[in-house]
Amino acid sequence: MSAPELAILAAMDDELAPFIERAENVGPARQVGNAVHRDAVLGGRPVVLVQTGIGLVNAAGAATAVILKAQRDGGVSLIISAGTAGGLGAEVRVGDVVVGTDYINVDADARAFGYVLGQVPRMPASYPAAHYLTDAVFSAPRPRTGAVHQGLIVSSYGFVTQERATRITGDFPGALATDMESSAIAQTCHVYGVPFLSIRGISDLCGPAANDDFLDQVDDAATQSATMVLSAIDALLLSVARADTSA
Repeated sequence: MSAPELAILAAMDDELAPFIERAENVGPARQVGNAVHRDAVLGGRPVVLVQTGIGLVNAAGAATAVILKAQRDGGVSLIISAGTAGGLGAEVRVGDVVVGTDYINVDADARAFGYVLGQVPRMPASYPAAHYLTDAVFSAPRPRTGAVHQGLIVSSYGFVTQERATRITGDFPGALATDMESSAIAQTCHVYGVPFLSIRGISDLCGPAANDDFLDQVDDAATQSATMVLSAIDALLLSVARADTSA
């Protein structure tokens, strides 16, 4: 199998399962730190599928391992974070897909030292996705069910209750979804100069029933995310290649 052009990262096996099910070929699982890597072929393209484990540190560690291996092998040109997220935006519903245009770690608070809320010291205030990536996604076919939104995805180590969701949307107007990995992968990709995009299916709306919603909807939301990613792979990689050529 040739070197992968694309790495797809998901926190849990439930979130990676739709990609494995639709792959033409899947290699054996191999443990890399706390993550599990599988080389695969999706739509005729070599990819690496990575189950990162849950949370910011697991996600950052897995992304770093993928990038360092790619630097040695001359492979990955794009990293996508797939899977599920909680809905924050008023217009977002369970079963929708959110494509991240910007990423912020809401747990970062160094305002005492002059930074803005969500900014890790000596790092950018946020990690915007390249416009050519979001444009490529929206040029691809949409899922048959659910709406597709684009906007801010925030990350946190805490499961977001209704009360916390109100605080987050007050602090970060326009936040559409929340997860526990995207901002960490975005920061890692920023450091290494690797294009990054998060495409998440909404499994629950942050509120009193969020935990029950997640348990009921995680498989469907993961499938929605995978469907959007798979429909956009060709357009995304073409957009990366064009950006590299014009740079």
